[in-house]
Amino acid sequence: MHSAAKILIGMLILAAGIYWYLGPILGHFSGDPVFHIRPTYAFAVLFSGLFGMGLIFVGFVIAWIEYEDLKWAKQTKRTAGKR
Repeated sequence: MHSAAKILIGMLILAAGIYWYLGPILGHFSGDPVFHIRPTYAFAVLFSGLFGMGLIFVGFVIAWIEYEDLKWAKQTKRTAGKR
């Protein structure tokens, strides 16, 4: 699939997600017809559930990047010493 098509699909999904939460504010619909919950409440539950996991993921990525940086610096120092 072409990159432009993937970008277009991603933008449509993004717009649908934004409309999911802005729809009730704009008065277009009052909630999810399947689960009978307000989208703003669903967003609050999702945010509270994923915030801690996001912190764990960001912390892991930062630690991993720094570990790789230290490993790279150690290897370059060792290679520079051999010359």
